Amino acid sequence: MFLLMLQGSLFFTRIHVNRWWTLVMALSVMIHGTLVAVMQGNGIWPMFLFGFAGIFVITQMHGLGLKLWQKWLILAVYIGSVTLVYSQRGWAQLNEIVRIPVIEYLAVIVLALIFGGGLWVAKKVRRPKDEDAKPQVGGAAA
Repeated sequence: MFLLMLQGSLFFTRIHVNRWWTLVMALSVMIHGTLVAVMQGNGIWPMFLFGFAGIFVITQMHGLGLKLWQKWLILAVYIGSVTLVYSQRGWAQLNEIVRIPVIEYLAVIVLALIFGGGLWVAKKVRRPKDEDAKPQVGGAAA
């Protein structure tokens, strides 16, 4: 919670978009989500570990300036870990790894649509400033 609030308070600063700070945030949420699930004892920790790691692999690692072989290595470790865990857990549970990324990306899309819709409505409702300065045609004579 502290890191989330700190990240929010750093909005419009350079550190907010710093690639290494973003990495710390991504890894922190992955570790935190996994540990909370482990402590609850309900056995869904792989969903959080591989879900947040999947988001990192899909989008966030590409902003770090890594070499191509490093990206392939990270992907290989991810796929190898998923294979190891789900070969023991059962392949029927493999759908767990897509739940977190799907929820995250859908939330981003919905948020973008809400903001875009709000901006569209604001544009339609707002009158241009030029119309305020124009004299009315056919109005009362002065």
